[in-house]
Amino acid sequence: MNTYDDLVNDYLRAVEQALAGVPANRRAELLADLSEHIAAKRAELSPEEETEVEVRSILELLGDPEEVAAEAMLDNDPSPPPVVIQPKKRSAALIWVAVTIAAVAMMCVVAGVLGLFLFTWSDSGGSKSPAEPAPRATSSVESTASPTPTSS
Repeated sequence: MNTYDDLVNDYLRAVEQALAGVPANRRAELLADLSEHIAAKRAELSPEEETEVEVRSILELLGDPEEVAAEAMLDNDPSPPPVVIQPKKRSAALIWVAVTIAAVAMMCVVAGVLGLFLFTWSDSGGSKSPAEPAPRATSSVESTASPTPTSS
């Protein structure tokens, strides 16, 4: 351990003392996070760059130990309780889920029918190829009459 480690340890001890009112497990978690952050910043420095000035600069950028502890205590608010759905609200939530699923299913059916309609409409209304002759209207007289020879 070198003097730079002593500087970091002194800083962490000062933060720990300022966190005296915080539960021990939370205090240990905060100190571990702070220690990891300091170690990461120090790791960014090459061995030649790691001087007392640089280490003090890292600690100064973090802020005064009292201020760091005060910020940590503000962040120490307990998390909000989990959302509990009461029985009446649970059935209402299930109804909304069912309605949403039904609406999405209905939209899928409508989109499918509309797509099918447009697909068949475009096939029947499109242009015919030149190889196919256009249908010829025949009257009842032509259909019973014998075919007449055509000259070519």
